[in-house]
Amino acid sequence: MTEPDAPAVALLHPIAPEDKARADFYALLSRLYAAAPDAALLRAIASAGPLSIAVGQGPAHDLATSWSVLGAASAAMDPGAAAEEYQNLFIGVGKSEVSLHASAYVPSTGRSELATVRGTLAGLGLERKSGVDLYEDHLAAVCETMRVLIAGAAGVDPFPLPDQRRFFEAHVGSWVFACCTAINMCPLANYYRRVGQFTEFFMAIERDSFAIE
Repeated sequence: MTEPDAPAVALLHPIAPEDKARADFYALLSRLYAAAPDAALLRAIASAGPLSIAVGQGPAHDLATSWSVLGAASAAMDPGAAAEEYQNLFIGVGKSEVSLHASAYVPSTGRSELATVRGTLAGLGLERKSGVDLYEDHLAAVCETMRVLIAGAAGVDPFPLPDQRRFFEAHVGSWVFACCTAINMCPLANYYRRVGQFTEFFMAIERDSFAIE
């Protein structure tokens, strides 16, 4: 699988091509879940090339197919309609149709999931950037954390694979599939159903890869 020609965050540290592709995907998902895509992002996704995979079926094939579907949906999507859909799905009036916070999916253990994520980030020497409104257990935030763990950031080196695995298993894989199901089943979802399906296939590959490392 090769990386898409979608918007990517400039890497400050040299990493393997496959890890750069992973970081780019996490950056894209973080952006899509943080806010509705604007016209420039829709154009970038629509114009990105297909993912190169080996012939055959399996998770990589599913990911490549869902990427093509997302590209076609991005080409047809109006930015205003995307903004309205994001508002109706994830913000709403009083209560969202679909929550993008881990606390809505992770069973209570007596401590809030938000506090647990913050504790993990503190242990890694990471914290929410000033001026960022999203809570740390938001799907966009955990995707951005994974990007930083893989690719590093200003003043932060990439983290070893075991650290990536622990964060993924504790704070991403534990709830992201339930969130994707909620998005895919919501009758208000149109463009974001394609985003949710792509997210699900990408996260399944991440989960399975971590399991065999």
